Amino acid sequence: MNITFRVLWFEDEISWRPSSERKMKEIIEKHNLHPEIIWKKGDENDSEDELKKDYDLILMDYELRGTTGNVLIKRLRQLDIYTDVLFYSGNIEKMIKALYNVNKNNDSIEPVDGIYFSDRKREELYPKLQKVVDKIVRRMQDIVSLRGVVLDNVSGFESQMQNILVLAINKFSDGQLEKLNSYAKKKLVTPAKLDYIRKMEAIENNSEVLKAIIQAPDYLLDSYKKARLVGRVIDILVNEYDVQLDEKYNKFADTYFSEIIRYRNALGHAMRSNSNNREIYIGEIEGKAIIFNEELFRKMRANINEYQNVINIVEDAFNNI
Repeated sequence: MNITFRVLWFEDEISWRPSSERKMKEIIEKHNLHPEIIWKKGDENDSEDELKKDYDLILMDYELRGTTGNVLIKRLRQLDIYTDVLFYSGNIEKMIKALYNVNKNNDSIEPVDGIYFSDRKREELYPKLQKVVDKIVRRMQDIVSLRGVVLDNVSGFESQMQNILVLAINKFSDGQLEKLNSYAKKKLVTPAKLDYIRKMEAIENNSEVLKAIIQAPDYLLDSYKKARLVGRVIDILVNEYDVQLDEKYNKFADTYFSEIIRYRNALGHAMRSNSNNREIYIGEIEGKAIIFNEELFRKMRANINEYQNVINIVEDAFNNI
């Protein structure tokens, strides 16, 4: 799953779009988000179904051919679309008065909520776009939302890795499967069996049995063991099928655990705290406290995008076997 930032952009000057879109994508990609920009002219051909889709930001040229921004924004609000909107215009004073419905006495009769303003000049519009996107991303990074994103993506990875192992069973030769079966038995099953027996005996002999069993870890094919098996599949694909992957993934399980799983685990148990009157979330990795801040969120999104690409390459490689 990609982490997408969706923009609905109303602009009827087609020649103005390409450079503006490039800059907008650059701003969004700095947050390790995938930009998806939908262009509209603001005319009657914009269907309600399209307008009511989920967007993270709406951009709007105030003076569109055939309509103006204050008319269009009221239509959006009537459709219960309350996404943040950034308006821009070559005549910013006229735009602000119209959008705030200012009368001759400079009284605001019916202000439109949830909007930002900018001059149309690129040197003013682009910095404003940066600030608005930064604000929206910070809001998106609420701990509950981030937990959902991370756990959802990792769950997707788990499903894909399971499918990779099924594909290996169906596609690999007997010799290749013998290698995997031998590895699974010697490195995963037998150690897990011995470890399970040892741990269960320790729990059985513990006077605080309930406490001991609650603290016991998961067994069999957990996330890390599954990643170890996928790592062996990658070895075969790289060495025997010429699948091209960075050498970093020669130790797939270790890098996957280091860059994905341990952050997922820490995030799942992160606790709310306060520092300098600011709410933060603190987790723990290898006994050390870790603060989930904007920089770490950006890093986690980058890691998720990276491993999504790697897992897709591995999965797709079986189409040629």
